[in-house]
Amino acid sequence: MQKQKTIWGKYEGKAAQIIRCEGGYCALQMEHLPGGWLIRQEKKAEIAAQLIVDQSTAVQSLSDAQIYQTGRSAVLHILPAMPPKPVVLRSNKKVSIRPHQTLRIYLAVPLYIQLYYKQVENDNLLCDYETERLSDTWFGEPDSGTPAFTVGSRFGLQPEELAVQQHEIIVPVNIHNASTQLLDLQRLLIHVELMNLYQLGDKLVADMGTIEFKGQEQVGHVNFSTDKALHGTNPTLIGKARQTANRNILGHSFHFIKQMTQL
Repeated sequence: MQKQKTIWGKYEGKAAQIIRCEGGYCALQMEHLPGGWLIRQEKKAEIAAQLIVDQSTAVQSLSDAQIYQTGRSAVLHILPAMPPKPVVLRSNKKVSIRPHQTLRIYLAVPLYIQLYYKQVENDNLLCDYETERLSDTWFGEPDSGTPAFTVGSRFGLQPEELAVQQHEIIVPVNIHNASTQLLDLQRLLIHVELMNLYQLGDKLVADMGTIEFKGQEQVGHVNFSTDKALHGTNPTLIGKARQTANRNILGHSFHFIKQMTQL
């Protein structure tokens, strides 16, 4: 059985071998066949202690697996991804940001496992799997809000406070109050689907999301970038944002900042 320290990357399917991948509550078994792949997913009752990928001799049939016809290539790429929808953080602490001040917080978001065949391109994405089920929620007004996932109330002022698990991504967020009003943080919508992922040691860290609040009746601003102090000079990009276009947001930021001050 072969194991590697970092599970993300390229694998070669071999005859009579199964590639096994586990993370969070998700376990996958993948076997290459002439012309495609068999992929079997199992949802575990208990969380995996660590992320693993290994290749071993096939000892069981994957007859109940899903068949993917992909062509002759035996190459499979296993990569991390953010959830496909924004996430909502609900603060259970009293958090106030005075005018012209910036607060940085960190939260942990369960990753998705993506499988690509042959090469990493959108057209070659086979499937992706959640490592932990997140509850659906709605953010904003009934007729103009945003569908999202909820990540509860867990956040920290330093990454170490989170006690991040192996299947979770550290998400740093700057909230800048550019207004003359006091900003009370109660609910926060974060567009994680617009964030890239970086490998920092044994941790996955997302782009820094920077949110600017200009006041109740003004459009806010959100952008995403790396931070040298956190990500380093040349961070290793391990997963691209699900949506690479329009990573600078104007309209959405107003809705969720407004919602935060009204609740």
